[in-house]
Amino acid sequence: MPSPAERVRRVAELVLRATALAALAVLLWRALRPPTAAGVSVAAGDLTRALERWTLAGPAELRVVLDKAPDARTRDWIRALAHSGSQAQWAASRPIRGSAVIAEPASEPSGATRVRFAAAGGEPVSIGDAAGTIDTLSRGGAAELELASVAGSVRASGATFTAATAARDSIALKPLLVLGAAGWESKFTIAALEERGWRVASRVRVAPNVEVTQGPLGAIDTGRYSAVIALDSTAASSATAIARYAHDGGGVILAGASARIGGLSSIAPGDVGRRIAGVAGGVTSASPRTGLGVFPVTSLVSNGVALESRASTVTVAARRVTAGRVVQTGYDETWRWRMAGGDEAAAAHREWWSRLAAAVAYAPLVARVPAADEVIDETPLASLIDALGPPATMDTRVAPASDGTRTTRFLFLLAVGALLLEWASRRLRGAR
Repeated sequence: MPSPAERVRRVAELVLRATALAALAVLLWRALRPPTAAGVSVAAGDLTRALERWTLAGPAELRVVLDKAPDARTRDWIRALAHSGSQAQWAASRPIRGSAVIAEPASEPSGATRVRFAAAGGEPVSIGDAAGTIDTLSRGGAAELELASVAGSVRASGATFTAATAARDSIALKPLLVLGAAGWESKFTIAALEERGWRVASRVRVAPNVEVTQGPLGAIDTGRYSAVIALDSTAASSATAIARYAHDGGGVILAGASARIGGLSSIAPGDVGRRIAGVAGGVTSASPRTGLGVFPVTSLVSNGVALESRASTVTVAARRVTAGRVVQTGYDETWRWRMAGGDEAAAAHREWWSRLAAAVAYAPLVARVPAADEVIDETPLASLIDALGPPATMDTRVAPASDGTRTTRFLFLLAVGALLLEWASRRLRGAR
């Protein structure tokens, strides 16, 4: 007759066997049951595993709790699930800042890229490309960078977003046409533009009916020139052609008193005032153009915009003329800045003239195919709202739903453990 201890042992073995069989039965049921969608499934943090699970068995309603704007791949994945029958909602565990970044080719002969960025909220932003960090904005806001070269995509990253862009166009620049009288202004304006990398064609008048020409000359049209620069009254003979060129989309710079020419006054941003002498010694100061004589731009037209002023006097202005752009600068002897300024005067003179030319240059865009590794997600928050709608009001403290892996592992270990314990107990008491 078995002892009480042995009877207890046999009961325990039966319990272990029943436990193992029950665990195996549950595992079999879980493996054979068809995947059924849950009513509501919630995910937060890293969404990869949740998205994989939802792809296999999409819930009737999926909720996503975000702490930052998702990348384009994740956003498109959620939108695809929403279009496949699930209702998708999202909420933010903290405010996600709106941001936007764009990269465009600058109208510069160096092939620079101009990056414009804006972000709300005042959080620090790091701007960089595939080669590393380019700049950091401690309080976000708006910024414009001109980069000599860009490696891959340009990214602007904050705590709650990463906006990415790539230059998707290039530009086709043609030569500049400079018209002026023989003198220092013509000489050094042409030199400044050529030193900056521009191709320059010129027509310089040295005497009545005597002109010295350089570069490709021909009809003034957008197929030949990116901009025309009229330095003085010698442009009068081409005034009608220049005005037509501006209306056709070309860029024009009217320097000094050239805007008084009858054919050019109709496209000028304003009238030409009486010349004001420069401040003595001003060209060597921190504001060197105060030392230059200037014909003020007066009586701006309705769409005229003042670009530069000296006290209350407008010295540089711009306007649009149909499809073209015109800049009027009252400075007529900028060569004095270059020759009498400080050590950086020549470089600053070059940069100033190049900026004016770039501001008006006719530079048609040429589409370019982005490289495969270039990421473009220029407005993360706006794109998220466009894809999934505005954020919903829901409980963001709900824990992410389990995918069942832990339960399966537990049941398997329970079945194996119970069988091993039963087998060990039976062996120890000599039973088979």
